[in-house]
Amino acid sequence: MRLRHLEIFHAVMRTGSLSRAAELLFISQPAASKVLAHAERDLGFKLFTRAHGRLLPTREAQLLHAETVHLFANLENVRQLARNLRRHPEGHLRIGCLPSLGLSLIPQAVREFRQRCPGVSLEIETRHGDELQGLVMSRELDIAVVFDPAPRPGVTSSALGQAEVVYLGPASNAPPHGPVQLAALDDQHWIGIGNSDPLGGLIAQAFRDLGLEERTPMIEARTYYVAAALAECGVGYALVDHFTAQFSQRASGEELLIRPLEPALSVGVAAIYADGAASSHAHDTLLAILGSQFEAALPGRSG
Repeated sequence: MRLRHLEIFHAVMRTGSLSRAAELLFISQPAASKVLAHAERDLGFKLFTRAHGRLLPTREAQLLHAETVHLFANLENVRQLARNLRRHPEGHLRIGCLPSLGLSLIPQAVREFRQRCPGVSLEIETRHGDELQGLVMSRELDIAVVFDPAPRPGVTSSALGQAEVVYLGPASNAPPHGPVQLAALDDQHWIGIGNSDPLGGLIAQAFRDLGLEERTPMIEARTYYVAAALAECGVGYALVDHFTAQFSQRASGEELLIRPLEPALSVGVAAIYADGAASSHAHDTLLAILGSQFEAALPGRSG
């Protein structure tokens, strides 16, 4: 199918009518009908059947439509990028990060970046780690900040440092002084984050190393900030990265305790970007700022 065929097809699927599809594309109905007929001839099968004055998609059309939705979403992203580049000729960066960094490290980095590169426009998106790596690979993001990225062909990883894993919760579940002993924690009050990401996997491995494979959380929240919010409400304690813990402590009206763990745990943090991506002053500046902001945000091990 040619792009024009796809445009007519997608418009008809959206509107359910050839006349409304023609209006959407600013063409006449006969022209739209002609293009749709040409598309069906090229394909060798019908895309629509008529019933009570409406065009009903065939099974083949429904299958095609699932793919065209992604195609036109990507096309709109290209148009948006072109508009941004026209308005901001100095450049445009698309940044991705984990939710736990989107309310802590990234805002500080963006503030400094705007001071140093005021003519560069930005898009910021928060996703989970695997999603961010996929968006970098497909070049839908220029830079993403993730925990311990698995090596992938086509992706460059630039280490920023280590994020400490800490106890976040009420004082009642922690000793009065010093680090919290991982083996001594009561899993009846544990708010887990699952084992599907690097931080969750690290915690699970730490329990296995201590011979505590049977430890399971009473509540499992797949997002760090949900786990932290539950801790804020007094539901229990969470084991999260120190960025999440510090933000939650500042935002909460309740007294939340942040303590290091024994044995100490930390997860790597890295900026990732596509191999062969065109280097730019804005890109390199953001990487340098992320590194310096990360170093500035490292916590002291007090308690």
